[in-house]
Amino acid sequence: VDDQSPEIMAHHTAVLASIAANLLLAAVLLFQISASGGSLSSRAVARAGIRGARSVQNTHVLASSGVRRPFNSMFSQSQRTVLSRAEKKDEEPQGHQDGRPKREPTEKEKRIMEYQQNAPKLSFSEEARSLVEYGNGYAVISTVHPDGYPGGAVVMYAPDEDGLPIFSFSTMSSHTQDLLKNSKASVTIQTNDFKGAADARVNLAGDIEQVKDEEAQKYKDAFIKKHPNAFWVSFGDFLIFRMTSIKHIRFVGGFARAANISPEDYLKASPDPVMQFADKIAGHMNEDHSEATKAIVAHQMGLECETAEIKTVDRLGMTVFVSVKQEDGSTSTPFKLRVGFPEEAPDRVGVRNMLKRMTNEAAEALSA
Repeated sequence: VDDQSPEIMAHHTAVLASIAANLLLAAVLLFQISASGGSLSSRAVARAGIRGARSVQNTHVLASSGVRRPFNSMFSQSQRTVLSRAEKKDEEPQGHQDGRPKREPTEKEKRIMEYQQNAPKLSFSEEARSLVEYGNGYAVISTVHPDGYPGGAVVMYAPDEDGLPIFSFSTMSSHTQDLLKNSKASVTIQTNDFKGAADARVNLAGDIEQVKDEEAQKYKDAFIKKHPNAFWVSFGDFLIFRMTSIKHIRFVGGFARAANISPEDYLKASPDPVMQFADKIAGHMNEDHSEATKAIVAHQMGLECETAEIKTVDRLGMTVFVSVKQEDGSTSTPFKLRVGFPEEAPDRVGVRNMLKRMTNEAAEALSA
């Protein structure tokens, strides 16, 4: 080292100082990750990098000249760009930003929001119980493999009188073998016309056990009632299983409508009597009376709709997907609204009469 020139010595010193700067930067990042419980966003990493780099700025001196090295020269152009952007981001408002200025809701929007908050709805437990009762009979079951990992399968189910799923499984199925070793499982059931996150689903987690011989026929009959063509239920290599206990229930009715339901509330709830006809009622209204649905929404909430499609109906009201004309003249993406009935409609005839009444009231009000 002694015979090296001052320029080489200065270069080596600068390299060592740069390494020291990077080590200190890494230490700052590790401290930030530790403080955040092991996870750190890219923005937080960049902020930590700025702080770490600034902390070494005052100690990074070139040996050959004794002149402080500029902060930006410690990093490549791409590194400086990232850090500069992070500094600017740190000054920007956090949260969801779409570029539009924030504003207070209009009186019409306030009226719609108030209506949505007060519109009559089924309880979470009633809605979940009805979903299981009137589902199409197919579900996703998750069982525990002997290696400890979960396994999923699409299976057929039928509800018993308490809303607990019944199954008929082949002895050769992997989920059957899982359940015979470990009864812990969960079942996910979706609404019949499930298309995405706006549609309802429920997950029941608990124990699924083989039904004893003396009780098997009762549950076979219930399964056949739901699936009339399931002749193989009586084959000798098919076993009847039933969810014998529920430990927890997760229900999602769509955007901004989700809850954990207690097993006690679920078992006490009854399926809504109208939801079993909901598909037929909605189909008839959507095919033949969509203008009436738009008039009802306009009367109830003061909202002029381009389209209005009924998705679900129960004894307390209906869920409607609507689209509206936007300021730029385009039509909005459909969004969900709850339309409540003026009073409870206990059956299919009651719903028909209620819809006639609401249509007539809307026509009178809008023509006045």
